[in-house]
Amino acid sequence: MNTQNDQELKTGELLVKEGLIHRDDIATALAIQEKRSVSVALEKSRYIGMILCDLNLLTPLDNYVALHKHNKLVTLSMALVQKGIVSLDQMQAMEARSLREDIPLISLLMKTDTLPMPVMQKILFELFHISLRSISDFIFNVEDRDMLVKLLDKNMSKENGIIPLVINDNTILFGMTAPENMLLIHKLNQAHPQYRFKTIFIPYSGFNWFHDIVYRADTKPVPHTGEVNKPDLSLLLRHKLVIVNPEDEQSAILTFYRHYETIRTLMGHSAKEDRADEFYRFIGQAHKNFKQTRGIGSTEFSFHKNGSDVSIIANPKNQE
Repeated sequence: MNTQNDQELKTGELLVKEGLIHRDDIATALAIQEKRSVSVALEKSRYIGMILCDLNLLTPLDNYVALHKHNKLVTLSMALVQKGIVSLDQMQAMEARSLREDIPLISLLMKTDTLPMPVMQKILFELFHISLRSISDFIFNVEDRDMLVKLLDKNMSKENGIIPLVINDNTILFGMTAPENMLLIHKLNQAHPQYRFKTIFIPYSGFNWFHDIVYRADTKPVPHTGEVNKPDLSLLLRHKLVIVNPEDEQSAILTFYRHYETIRTLMGHSAKEDRADEFYRFIGQAHKNFKQTRGIGSTEFSFHKNGSDVSIIANPKNQE
């Protein structure tokens, strides 16, 4: 096994250690990576984390936070220098200018025409599995303002270069101006597990424009009590999980498990040891039983509040 494969294996193992994937997922991802390496048509250098995101076994946010924690991140600057797109001297100069002018590096590289937007889009997706979009692609729904500003106040948004753009049911899309913004967004998501947070990159000019729309001058500041708001139990109970193939949907199952444990805690039960593997097997077996006995293709799992306890209900999807 070559050095690159050794490195990717180590990355996979730390993701297992963090409880984000199963050990079998490493072999699956490495097999895909090996297939790409001998293909003429496919790009060779695909990181194992990105392959796992392709397979919906890992979220881009979880991947970034785990790699950051273990000092395994390939940064934008590193990637551009390694690919020979920008020289080391040029990159150091751009990083210094970014700090001096308080402009995120992504936006500065595009503003100075060092990297055109299509090239930047490609690089960012290769590194983080997250798209770079124009802010003009989004229309702000003023009815969402109160909810969004409660999640992230005006000053924190401005200081960190992130902004909530859209809310759809329990999914909130954040725009961010730099990869490191994912650390704060991940922390916010942990504080509000009733929501599913997704992210895109946006240019800094678009961020400033949209920030003025979301946090308009007459918006009253949200009082800060120093406490993190408790997750909304009613929203958590509305979460559903639809499974077609458990092996391809481990990230969704893990999220559903985390919601289950949060619900139990909010209902007064003490936290138990991590039971993610046991939960995954339960979901897989329930789906398998329905598939064998009823011939269905997908199973829907939902929460059911029963007094002071919560149970999980499994139903065949689109049952006649």
